[in-house]
Parts: sequence; C-alpha cells; structure tokens
Amino acid sequence: MDLKHENIIWQYGRREGDLLPGVLLKEDGRYYIKSAYYAQVNEQLSRLSMLMDVSRSIMAEIDLDSLLQLIMQKVTIVMNADRSSLFLVDHEKQQLWTRVAQGASEIRLPFGEGIAGDVARTGITANIPDAYEDKRFNKDFDIKTGYRTKSILCMGIRNQHGKIIGTIQVLNKKDNTAFSETDESMLSAFCALAGISLENARAYEELQIERNSLEVRVQERTKELATEKKKADELLLNILPVDIAEELKVKGEAEPRAYERVTVMFTDFKGFTQVAEKMSAENLVSDLDKCFYYFDEVMDRFKVEKIKTIGDSYMCAGGLPKPNRTNPVEVVLAAMEIRNFMDQLKEIKRNMEQPYWELRIGIHTGPIIAGVVGKRKFAYDIWGDTVNTASRMESSGTPGEINISEATYQYVKEFFQCQHRGKVAAKNKGDIDMYFVERIIPELSHDKEGQVPNQAFLEKLSQIEHLV
Repeated sequence: MDLKHENIIWQYGRREGDLLPGVLLKEDGRYYIKSAYYAQVNEQLSRLSMLMDVSRSIMAEIDLDSLLQLIMQKVTIVMNADRSSLFLVDHEKQQLWTRVAQGASEIRLPFGEGIAGDVARTGITANIPDAYEDKRFNKDFDIKTGYRTKSILCMGIRNQHGKIIGTIQVLNKKDNTAFSETDESMLSAFCALAGISLENARAYEELQIERNSLEVRVQERTKELATEKKKADELLLNILPVDIAEELKVKGEAEPRAYERVTVMFTDFKGFTQVAEKMSAENLVSDLDKCFYYFDEVMDRFKVEKIKTIGDSYMCAGGLPKPNRTNPVEVVLAAMEIRNFMDQLKEIKRNMEQPYWELRIGIHTGPIIAGVVGKRKFAYDIWGDTVNTASRMESSGTPGEINISEATYQYVKEFFQCQHRGKVAAKNKGDIDMYFVERIIPELSHDKEGQVPNQAFLEKLSQIEHLV
C-alpha cells in the first residue's frame, strides 16, 4: 500500500457545526480522509501503552539511586523530550537537590528558587513555551554549557498524603512544539507513579540504613562481648590451669582427677613476720608482689602449675593438669632459679642496709588428687599425703637451701648433685630421708657453678619423657 500525504482538509465532526482537521490520503488511485482525531487517539494509546510498560519497570526498582536514573531515562522517552531532571525536596535543609540531571552533575538550589523550586513550593505546574521569557529561569547553565533551553514542563511529585516530595522537569520537546495539555496529563500520570515508587524506595533505603546501623551495633556489641569474654577468660586462666578452665567453661564443672606422679613445692620466707613489722604495708605488699611475680614467670617457663599463695607461702606443682614424667626435674630447676633470685635480692638489700627475707624450699613427689573447689570464689587445689609431706619438707629445710625428699631424690639423682642429710624428723611424719640439692652434675651443666643445664641435660630429660 502506497499512502501519500496530500493536504489537510476540514471535515464535519460528530456534533452539528463541529469542524475537525483531517488528512486527505490517496491509496490505489482512490482518495479518502483520515481524521486527525483518530491519529491523536492512536498516539495517546501508544504513549499510554508505553507508560504501562514503564510503570512495571519502575515499580520493580527499589534502589533509590537506580530508580532515579530509571525515571529520568523513561520520562524523557515517554514525553518525547530532549532531556529531563528530577529534583527531590530536602525539607530539613529547605533545599531542592538532584542526584541525576541529564547533562549536569548534582544540583542543589534553595527551596522556592527557579522554576523547579517554585513548583515545589506552590504545587502549580509550569508549562513554559520559551524558558527565556520566564523570569524564574536562570540562563547561567545554558551560558556555561552552550545548551539552549526552550520549552519546559515542570510538575510536582506528591506522596500518598499529597505532600510534594520532588519535581520532574522535562526540557525541549523534540518536535520543537510547546508541551500540550495531553503532555501534562501524561506527565501527571508519570508523577503519580514516580511518587509511589520514590516513597517505596525511600522506605527501603531507610530500612537498609536502619538494618546497617543495627548490624553495626550488633558488630560493636559482639566485639564488646568478645573483649569481655577475653578478659573473663584471662581472669579464669589466672585462677585455673588452661585444661581445667576449658572443662569448666564447656561442662560447667571440672571433675577431680587422680595423678600418680606429681612434684609439689612449698616456699616460705624465714623471719617474714619480724621483717614485716619494720615495713609499711605498701612496701610489704610491693616486695611480696615482686617476688611472687618472678616466681610465676619461672613456673610458666618450666611448666609448673602455681596452686596458690597463703601469706608469704607459695605453693606449686609439676605434672598436672597434663601428666608428664619429667616434673621432678623441672620443679627442681624452677626451685634453683627462684633460690638464686632470692640470693641476689638478699645481697642487694644488705648493701642498701634494708631488711631482707630468706627463702626455704621443700619438695616432694608422689600421688595427689586435684580439682576445683568452691562455688563463687572457686580455686584449683590439690590434696593428699604428698602435699602434707612437701609442706613438712619446707618447714624442715634450711634458708637458702632446696630440701627434697627421698622420693624426689630417686627421680632427679641422675641430673643433680645432692647432699644426703640423713633422716630428719618431720612433724606428724616421723623421720624422713632428706637431701639438699647443690647443683647440676658437671657433665650436664652449662656453667661452672652448675646452675644452668646444657644440651646434654635437655636431651637426657627428653628421653625420660618419651619412655613408655
């Protein structure tokens, strides 16, 4: 079919006296009139169909930035415009601003200023055939970019309560005509659609912000709880051995255990009461703290478990909570280090003419029972005759000496030179064979004084540990 436009003619409308424009067309040698009214209807139906398609894509978008971009893209097409901009109202700052404006970066302007600002303030649609004839229009953007703004159609976007939340502005209709009433109706429908979508997107964005804020608060609280848990764990480990602490956290209780070979050491300061009477409370506690702090550090290095302190007495044990074969040797090594420390401290105090303490050390090896006692201020403790005997070894000892029992001597005699004291009376224990540890035997010593083990010593100790 070959249709050729001939000329525009007038024809009678449906009502008497109406004249409607029509188009005279020729087809296959015959002429007929096509009504411009029907052409307009077809165009409107086409644009409404396009609006329906657009509405589906816009309503499906919930990300605000993406939605703004999509609205600008679609409104430009539907309105057959050259470009568009969408301004949102910031009621708190009394500003209009846009994240997207085709042909421009972000724009902010005072509420009520310019065409968009005036429409946002008054709610009255602005349909301007020539922008340069309107006093509200600012030519600065055109001058800066070289763009020529002609026709403008600007309309308010309202939320479900009728409050203006933004404006849509379309520029320069592509057919170079002014925007018509039909265009206004189309943009009005588009603004209604945009209002719903923007409110949904804003609600979603606020929800996401609140969710993110909640997540941050949860993370911060989790971090705080982790910090508090770490502090609690560290405090627990200061009170209990690691294995016992873990068992207590997991089960809520720690079962008592029996050990066949544990070496228990007691220390006590001779003349503590007399010296303490000459010291202030602060100096007394400070000196005790320095001594016991060093003792703790030594016990950690030799895998000896501190049990408790009672006044000036210090109690520890090797071979628990994880059993081993080498604990008698390790406890004696630890005893030698703290004895040497106290000897050095004694010399310093003498030179400064200050009162000093002398240390007695008693060690015994044998079976014990270990467990956690108490409900609130619980403590890891050990019981058995081995504990009592070790205590008697300390009280039967001599200041500056390491006094060990016959049982301990049998485990350590291949590593240390010991002086047999013979049978010594111990309270409630009768006569017990006791020994003073003098030094490490020469062939296993790193130094002449026999205070530091050499590599041969360590290899020999390792062999004992791996015996079946």
